[in-house]
Amino acid sequence: MTSNSQNIFYYSSLIGYFYQYGIGCLINKTKAFEIFSNFIKDNQKVESNQFTLDQKNETNNFCNDDDIRKLNKIVLQYFYSLFLYKDIILYRKENYKLHIKNAKKGDSTSQYFIGDCYHLGKNIKKDINKAFEWYKKSSERGNISAMYELGHCYCYEHKDEKKAFEFYLKSAEGGDKYALCKVGDYYYYGRSILKDEIKAFEWYLKAAKKGHAYSQYLMANYYNYGLYIPINKEKGFYWNRKAAINGVLEAQYKLADYYFNNSLNKNESKAFKWYLILANKSNNNLKAIYLVAKCYRDGTGTNKNLFEARKWIKKYEFLSKDYKKPLITLKDFLNGSNLNAFELSKIR
Repeated sequence: MTSNSQNIFYYSSLIGYFYQYGIGCLINKTKAFEIFSNFIKDNQKVESNQFTLDQKNETNNFCNDDDIRKLNKIVLQYFYSLFLYKDIILYRKENYKLHIKNAKKGDSTSQYFIGDCYHLGKNIKKDINKAFEWYKKSSERGNISAMYELGHCYCYEHKDEKKAFEFYLKSAEGGDKYALCKVGDYYYYGRSILKDEIKAFEWYLKAAKKGHAYSQYLMANYYNYGLYIPINKEKGFYWNRKAAINGVLEAQYKLADYYFNNSLNKNESKAFKWYLILANKSNNNLKAIYLVAKCYRDGTGTNKNLFEARKWIKKYEFLSKDYKKPLITLKDFLNGSNLNAFELSKIR
C-alpha cells in the first residue's frame, strides 16, 4: 500500500483493521484511524474524477479495479464505523476524561454526566456517595435532571421522603417529565405530604403533555372512568392512543380492542395492526397471538391467509400449554372453533 498510492484502494480496509487489532503487528489505533480516515478523504477525490465510459468498458471484467475499489469502500466504511463505535461511543473513557475536566470547571451538564457515571458504574467503580455529590453540584447550577436524580438518592438511598419530594418538585417545576409523574405519585399516595387526588391528576396531566407515556395512560383511565373528574370518552381515547403509540402495553391492548369492538368507530384493519404489534413482542402476548391467528383465518382486518393462521395458532397452542391457559387445537381452530369470551378474558 505504501509503495503505490493506487493500492490504498485495495488494501486500506484490511491494513487499518490489522493495525486496530494487532494482526501481524503491534496494535496501533492511531495508525488505524489515519488509514481509515485518509481513505475516506482520498475516496472523495476519486469520486470527483469519474472514469469515462470508454475506460469503464475497457475494464468491464469480473472483479476489475473498479469492482475492488467499490468493495473496499463498503468494507472500509463498515470497519471505520465499528472503530468509531467501539472506541468513542461504547467505551466512554475519553468522554469521562473530557467531562471531569468540565465538571470541575462548573459545567452543570458535565457534573450530571459524572454523577451518572458514579451512580451507574459507567467506566468507573460505582459510588453512590460520589454520585450524590456530583448531582448536588449540578443541581445547584439549575440542572433539572440532576434534581430528579437527587430526589432518587434521597428516596432510595437516604430514605428521606420529604427531601426526595423537595427535589422531585424542583425538577418538576423545571419541566422534567419523569419528575412531574413522581410528584403526581406523591400526591396520589400521600407520601410525606397530604394525599390529594385532584393535585395528583394535575401533575400527571402535566407529565402526559410533556410526553411521559405512563402518565398518558393514567390520563386515559381518569377520563374513561371518571376518576375524580367527569367522564370524557373523547379525551380518554386521545390519551390512550398517545400512550399506545409510546409503547404502553395495556394502552395498546385497549386501543386494539376499541377498534375491534366499538360500534361507532369500528376499524378492523387498525385493530389487526395493533394485535400484530402485540403478538410480535417478546413477552408472548397470548391473547394477541390468538386474535392474529383468528384474523388471518377469517380475513378480519387483513387478507385471509390460512398459512399465517396456522403459524400463529400453532404458536398459541404451544405457549398456552406452558402458561396453563385455555387450549384450542389446530384442527378445531381451522374447522372454525373459537375460544369463548370468558376463555379469552383469561389470557393475556
